[in-house]
Amino acid sequence: MSLDNDQKKKLYRLLYLGRRFEERLGELFTSNEVEGWVHLGIGQEGTGAALSLCYEEGDYLVPYHRSRISMLGKGLEPKSLLAEIMGKKTGCCNGVGGEAHIMDVKSGIYGTGGIIAGNIPIAVGLAYASKLEGENRVVVCGFGDGGSNRGAFHESLNMAAIYELPIVFICENNQFAEFTATKDTMKIENIADRSAAYGMPGVIIDGSDPETCVGVIQKAMDDARNGKGPTLIESKTFRVHGHYEGDPMRYVDGEETKKWLEKDPFITYRKQLLDGTFAAEDELAAIEEEVEKDLEEAVQFALESERPTAEEVVENIYA
Repeated sequence: MSLDNDQKKKLYRLLYLGRRFEERLGELFTSNEVEGWVHLGIGQEGTGAALSLCYEEGDYLVPYHRSRISMLGKGLEPKSLLAEIMGKKTGCCNGVGGEAHIMDVKSGIYGTGGIIAGNIPIAVGLAYASKLEGENRVVVCGFGDGGSNRGAFHESLNMAAIYELPIVFICENNQFAEFTATKDTMKIENIADRSAAYGMPGVIIDGSDPETCVGVIQKAMDDARNGKGPTLIESKTFRVHGHYEGDPMRYVDGEETKKWLEKDPFITYRKQLLDGTFAAEDELAAIEEEVEKDLEEAVQFALESERPTAEEVVENIYA
C-alpha cells in the first residue's frame, strides 16, 4: 500500500507521540507520580501507529494494557489517558480505571482489563452486535502473545469465524509473556498459524515496518467490512523495557535486544522519511515540537488534576 506524504507524516507523528508518551510516563513513575505498576510499550509502537491510518468513523478498538499508542491513534486525548493512569478524576474513567482498565466511549475504545485475554470476548461481542444491527463497523482487538494461550482467545476466534464477524484480531508478539519467552510457551513458531484451526486468514507482519503494517491491516479491515469475516494478524515486535517498570530483565538475552534495537520502528522510520526525501529535518522537528507541547500540557494537566473522593470512587459500583 502506497502512502502519500500527509499519511507518512501522520504515521511519524503517531510513532513519535507513542514513544514520548511512554517515556514521559516512565519518568512520572520514577518520580513517584504514578501509583501501582506501569507496563511500557517502548519498541513496539509500529503496529498501533499503523492502525491509526485504517479506521473509518464508528469503528471500535478493544485494546490491551500495553497498546497505548493504539488508544492515542484512535483519538483518546493524551491528557485524558495520562490523567487516568495517574488516578485523577479528569481521566477518561474518572481516575478509577488506572493503567489497566481504559475505556472511552467517545473514541470508540471499549475496555482493556486486568485479565489477560479478557478483552477478546468483549471485542467479539461488539462485532456480533455490529453484524446483527447492520452497522458496518469493524472491531479491532489487540492483545499480546501471552493472551493467545488463554481459552478466551480460542473460543473467541472460533465464534468470530463461524459467524463471519467484522473483526480483526491483532496479536503484538513482543517475544515475552511476562518473564517467559514465547518460544517456551508454545510448540509452534507463529501465533498466526493458529488461524488455520478456525478457518480464517492468518498473517504475519513486521512490527518494525509501520508502512507495511498499514497495508496488511487495511486489507484485513476492508475484508471484515465487506462481509469476508475475521483475520488474525501477528505483529512480530519487541518489548525493550521489562514486563513492568523496574523489572531487572535477567531473562532477556542482550544480543537479542541489540538486534531488535537496530530495528526500532521510530528510529528506522524517521531515517526512512529523511533518506527518501519525503520529509526534511525541519518538517519532522516541527512535528516533534508540536507533540512535545501537547505532552507537556498533558503532564501539567494530570499533575494539577484532583483525585476522586472516596464517595466518587464507588459511584458506579452496583453490587
